Amino acid sequence: MYRVSPFTPLFFSPSADLHGVESKCMQVFSETDRILIELIATNETIAPPVLKLTHVESDYTTNYSWRVWTMNKSTKVYFIILQGLDESTYIASIGGRECEPFYVTSDESVLQDTVLIQYSNRDNRQRNDSVFWIDGMQHFFDFRIPGGFKDDNWSFNVNSEQFTTADNDRIDLYGQETTIKALTIGNSCGCPVWFADLVNRLLCCNYVYVEGVRYCRNESDVPEMNAEVEGNKSYIFKQSLLRVMNLDPTIEQDNHIIMRRVENDKYRANTIDSKTFNLIV
Repeated sequence: MYRVSPFTPLFFSPSADLHGVESKCMQVFSETDRILIELIATNETIAPPVLKLTHVESDYTTNYSWRVWTMNKSTKVYFIILQGLDESTYIASIGGRECEPFYVTSDESVLQDTVLIQYSNRDNRQRNDSVFWIDGMQHFFDFRIPGGFKDDNWSFNVNSEQFTTADNDRIDLYGQETTIKALTIGNSCGCPVWFADLVNRLLCCNYVYVEGVRYCRNESDVPEMNAEVEGNKSYIFKQSLLRVMNLDPTIEQDNHIIMRRVENDKYRANTIDSKTFNLIV
């Protein structure tokens, strides 16, 4: 059985909702973003079909072969990293199963209305539907969303304790401030519901970076969904996040090593030496 990892930033599961007007929002990537596509194979002895990437404007198709890494006796991971694509609209397909169209551009007027989210886990034991460490190298998924942090969506909290003296003076025993930011997903035209589905999932990862800054979910907060126009399958979502400011070196030691290794590439993992893999042709 083959299954596309739900952490893959391309959407291969078409909506079953036949009512309403389809969203006009198209997923955007920068030319420098790394689009990691994973297939999880369980008890399969033959390789999956090649990944076909169709250049929509020219109707030209490029075939990509999978790299493979064996996790255990029953499970293999097939993966491809798409990077450095020409500016155009693309559709990826695996055995006839197509993803939603996505657009690759270097136009800053388009990219400035998006934010890049990169996410990974500290090991492969966290999930059974995705792999983040392959042959000793950590991989980050890149997912670019329309939206960003708005100044009117900040909130401020403090965790403190005080006591009152005999003279009725209040003394702070300790105080720790917290700033909560709401990540707005979807600009004026909104975005499809699967954007929020993936954001809710990726925030379960140990390491989540928004434009190179590490964040975590605010407690058990989930994306707040708002429909801008009734009958239109396009939505605005808000997700409360906390910035990770102080890292415990005893816990984050491995992550610090990874960050230093790839700090010049916005926390992306370096390309893995191809000689460590069996290339499926």
